[in-house]
Amino acid sequence: MKLSTITLFFLGGLSTSIIASPVAVVHARAAVSAAAIDDAARKLDALQAKVQTLSASINQTVASMPATTDAEKDKVAEAVAPQLKELEAALTETTALIKNAQNKRSAGIEARSCSDSCLTSKANGLVSMITGTVTGLVGTLGVGRVTVLVKPVLTAVTGLLGCLDGLVSGLLNTVSGVLSGLLGSLGLGDLLGGLLGGLLGGLLGGGGGGGLIGGLLPKA
Repeated sequence: MKLSTITLFFLGGLSTSIIASPVAVVHARAAVSAAAIDDAARKLDALQAKVQTLSASINQTVASMPATTDAEKDKVAEAVAPQLKELEAALTETTALIKNAQNKRSAGIEARSCSDSCLTSKANGLVSMITGTVTGLVGTLGVGRVTVLVKPVLTAVTGLLGCLDGLVSGLLNTVSGVLSGLLGSLGLGDLLGGLLGGLLGGLLGGGGGGGLIGGLLPKA
């Protein structure tokens, strides 16, 4: 896939304008308070505890049921679906709570108990736990069934990462790279790529046209 001359010119101009205005970017990030970062870290800790419990429950359900025939695999998929729904709900709820925390602004220099790298590490740990559960499901049920089951969960995961990126610049890129590598090896790379592409398009432009990047890049 090749970019058109117009696309390259536009992207070049966009990057130049961003580089030419570093103060505005720095100030926007500086406005996020230490309290907001620490609050998000505590919420991620609470979420990780929920995910750990739900993951153990899902694994136990899968281990307790036969899954040799297609009919048996369908029954396992039906059994874990409500648990995956709970996982999706926990991710969505945490995202909403962290978005509220983003409204907390700093009045000056504050001490943090969790740094940017600390929050990124917590997000990585959460993602690794979820992908571990997905890996087990793929091994038992196959990619086809799991794709349908986990799409809402992965949608919630990418939404959470996008929210956290509003607190820590570059977090989405770092963690989604890890997520893509793990899920890509399971045959779920296309699904995740579509979700991340939609998220990035929304962040950069919004709307139904796929955002700035979605509107500029030619179709494959």
